[in-house]
Amino acid sequence: MANTSTEFRGTDAGELAHGSLRLWDAIAISVSVIAPGMALLLNVSGVSGVAGGSTPLAFLLGGVACLALAFVVIGFTRRMATAGYAYTYASRSLGKDAGFMAGWLYFFGFICFVPMTMSGVGYLAANLLGVSPKLWIVFFIIGMALYMLLSVIRIRVTTRVQLVVGIITVAVIVLIDLVTTAKGGSHGQALSAFSFSHTNSGGFNGVFYGIIFGVTSYIGFETSADFGEETAHPRRYIPIAVLAATLFAIVLYLWTTYSITIGYGVNNGAKMGADPVALKTTATTFVGSWLGTLAEIGGMCAAFIVCVACATAASRTLFAMGREGVLPRAFGHTHAKFKTPVNATIAVTVLGVAMALIMGYPLSDSSFGQPLSNYYFWATVGTLLVIIVYIMICLGGIVYFWNTRTSRKWNPLVHVGIPLVGAIVFGAALYGSIYPAGSGIIKWTPYVALVWLLLGIGVLLWLRATRPDQVAQIGSILGEEGGTEAAVLDTA
Repeated sequence: MANTSTEFRGTDAGELAHGSLRLWDAIAISVSVIAPGMALLLNVSGVSGVAGGSTPLAFLLGGVACLALAFVVIGFTRRMATAGYAYTYASRSLGKDAGFMAGWLYFFGFICFVPMTMSGVGYLAANLLGVSPKLWIVFFIIGMALYMLLSVIRIRVTTRVQLVVGIITVAVIVLIDLVTTAKGGSHGQALSAFSFSHTNSGGFNGVFYGIIFGVTSYIGFETSADFGEETAHPRRYIPIAVLAATLFAIVLYLWTTYSITIGYGVNNGAKMGADPVALKTTATTFVGSWLGTLAEIGGMCAAFIVCVACATAASRTLFAMGREGVLPRAFGHTHAKFKTPVNATIAVTVLGVAMALIMGYPLSDSSFGQPLSNYYFWATVGTLLVIIVYIMICLGGIVYFWNTRTSRKWNPLVHVGIPLVGAIVFGAALYGSIYPAGSGIIKWTPYVALVWLLLGIGVLLWLRATRPDQVAQIGSILGEEGGTEAAVLDTA
């Protein structure tokens, strides 16, 4: 019998809708945050701008790191279910301070993906309708209003919409891949796309820099863990959802980036990187303009869905931290009827709009344009922050697996080697995104991430000095936690 935290059940902070999500809902959440329709339409250009014809290799390395992280997340989710997974897992493995910092970086990282993705919606909507790109902000505001509506109603409604959109967009992408690969692209098959030999700049550095957007494309595979308190049988369903989403993303991304690369030719990486919608161009070239348009529509819908998913993930982390008092307790309150974290949702919405307006207007980069300045700037900042959290979770997994070795079949290769591989590849991506410095507004992204990191350290020190009892509560509230019986899951 699972142990349920009495502290959670009895609190006046609010309670999420327990057991309202099923296995397919959990899978839909993770896949929708990955958003292959959006990632493969807009992110490939960001990777190929530096990785060139070696873009598939950047996605492969990013996939390896995420698969290692998935293993760690599964190890945690088999033992506990909670809202704000990164915050809780880090606190349970690396300590309360690390837990606070993981939550601090994670929630803002995912908030960064809100203006990023909804700006993608605005850009693609204006492009599809053939109106002025300056009207992106109109579609942005409409999208944010619709997000608020979806996020405050029961979360299960949102996940079912995500699942339908995901299935349709993936079907379109697979059709593009099938035809392009069957035709051999422009110059035939080229497995050298999985080597370091076709980068636009810097060989190894080009691929490692490209991993930053490669990882951006995978981010979210573990997001279903944020909904551990709202998922039925979470310690069984969440691991399945995380693993299914990760393997699905790796296969689809490798196939699609390969088909796009041979579509342009492995030696034409610069041309591929200069095309903001390379997937659409590939579809138009090898199938027809009708499929290119479908790919763009799918990318727009996926961008909206991933915005909803990222925002809800951020709101769950705010909820978890507010519930335990390390952030304003107002964030820990839920809607009386729908049991969703309404205050945290409103906060995420306000921040997302403000960030989009700042980067879209006074600080936009003319080389990107207003909506894509939002897209690439906030994507980079958010990914930098989330990668730090991913490294913490990988290292925390090593500690956690060791501490629970008496109730699991502990193996140094599996429980140390795999998490370490993830930490090393994520570290390489982090290094590649900082050195050499990017161009234009991108060069400022590490400084924004650093400022947020230092601000979090300052808040943590203030909490330790003024509210030590609340710091002691970090990571203490769980929806469900398994004891020694969890060993059965670990060996299953």
